[in-house]
Amino acid sequence: MNKLEANISLLIITFFASVQYVFLAGVPDNVSHFAFLCITNLAGFMIALAFFFGELFRLDSKQILQSMLLSAELVVFNLFMLLGARGISTTVTAAVLSAYFVFIVIFSAVFMKQRPGLGIVIGVMAVLAGLFLMTDADYRGLMNANIVYLVIADAAFALYVMTVGAYASASNPSILAMGQMFFCFVFSLVLWAVDALFFGASFSLPSESAFWVSVIYISFFIRGLYGIIQIYAQRYVTPLNTSLVFSTEIVMTMAVSPVMTRLFGTMPESITTLRIAGSILIVLGLLITEPVVFNALTRLLNVRFDIKVIAYSALAYVLICLPVQLTNVLPVHAGIKNFLPFTLGLFFGPSGVLGCCLGGALSLWIAGCSVSEIFAECMMITVTGLGIWYGWHMFVRSRRITFKTAGHYLKYIALVCVLSVLCLDVKTSCSYVVTGLLISLPVNILFGSLLGIEAVFPDGITAEDDADFMITSEPETFEAANEFLELAGEKALAKPKQVLELQSCIEELSLRFLNVMPEAKINVSVLYGEAVSVKMSCEGRKYNPFIIGAGEDMLDIMSLKIIKHRALRASYSYSKGANFVHVIV
Repeated sequence: MNKLEANISLLIITFFASVQYVFLAGVPDNVSHFAFLCITNLAGFMIALAFFFGELFRLDSKQILQSMLLSAELVVFNLFMLLGARGISTTVTAAVLSAYFVFIVIFSAVFMKQRPGLGIVIGVMAVLAGLFLMTDADYRGLMNANIVYLVIADAAFALYVMTVGAYASASNPSILAMGQMFFCFVFSLVLWAVDALFFGASFSLPSESAFWVSVIYISFFIRGLYGIIQIYAQRYVTPLNTSLVFSTEIVMTMAVSPVMTRLFGTMPESITTLRIAGSILIVLGLLITEPVVFNALTRLLNVRFDIKVIAYSALAYVLICLPVQLTNVLPVHAGIKNFLPFTLGLFFGPSGVLGCCLGGALSLWIAGCSVSEIFAECMMITVTGLGIWYGWHMFVRSRRITFKTAGHYLKYIALVCVLSVLCLDVKTSCSYVVTGLLISLPVNILFGSLLGIEAVFPDGITAEDDADFMITSEPETFEAANEFLELAGEKALAKPKQVLELQSCIEELSLRFLNVMPEAKINVSVLYGEAVSVKMSCEGRKYNPFIIGAGEDMLDIMSLKIIKHRALRASYSYSKGANFVHVIV
């Protein structure tokens, strides 16, 4: 197991923990909390013993003492959690208990002299703010005497996580997991007896099937799987990062609530704007403190986001969507704005879709729509935008999105119709079909065929340029470039006049670079179409070839003006020590 696998494993067992509340609802109120701990730890121990019986020969007195300490810390945690949870809402309890990582930071600084870095401090503050928002910013709900018990429970669990981190690297994880469950069973049995003798709890177990289903789930997934994987994973992940991963449990609980409600008929978690904001802060805090998770997800999805595209897409969506929403003329999810995912998603992929989602969420929020309506809008944007992006590039592998053949039109129309059907209702689906065909299609033709906007490709789908070569101060490179352009033009069925104009444009811009930087190596890529796309780049000092300098002769000025006049689009940028030029002619 490496660090990435450990983080993913912790996220998975956190998901199991978020689901456990559905099964805990099957435990009758008259059953002692310690009785449930007793029976589930015993069952978990038996399950672990069946798998790791052969490990018992490695048992020694040191690991027995370590297991006893771990189980004692867990029992203290459960005891004060039980005392503090009485009379407090489930959301407040979960939020306070999820904040135990603060004690890990404090204990590490006080006892281990480990000062947290700036990234950790920012991440911890973000998670704390997110947890507070998950309570709907109910500061009055935190002013309760029972909160003190929950804080003590936090301190106990923080010690437990740190102790696991200290023991996991030097001891056998399977032995520790089994010993921990065994001693938790023993301690819980003693506390159960005390609860029965002095506080009137029943010393018998119910026979209801719901109770035993809960026992099976908690025993296998929480006591067994959760406990074993945590001890293994903490060999590779710090206690603080472990606790921050576990803090996402409350987010997962809210996320899976709609599904659990349908499956088990339980009460759904309320989803409010503050809780959504809190969830985002918790996830951001986790990514800040543990960038390996973010990097792994990025590599897994191969997602590359462009901030400018996201911003422009969001602005376009707001400008088109918001005025219609404020008039209340059309249903919430219908309108002209529905063409944007089919255009911005098709050309810019995840960046365009994310921008549309942000713009849609902002527009509907300003218009006073509900959280469920905002969520539905974002889901439909994601389905249509990413669907058209993946679907088109699976069948049409071209750097330029064009509609030159009947097959292109048929594929596009089929994708629009299929993706629109996946939307909420008939009116919304019809709105997506109409705008996708009557508005998005001509816009796509304009962007792709005339303006020469190149598409962002999904992972695994590539397309080569029509011509790709290098120009230097050597005259031979200019001759070779002209030959490349002519051969590529013949294959693309380009007109001779278009090829000549292209050769002149590239030669003029290359000479301007070489006059300033004689040793420059200019990389050129060309993509033919109704409009030809030319990309040029060279490393060196910053130089914009479109700016006329002092002392240039009239011939140079006239040549440059011709390029600027005839070009559909001409842009220049400087990044990471290289000049970039993009011209559409």
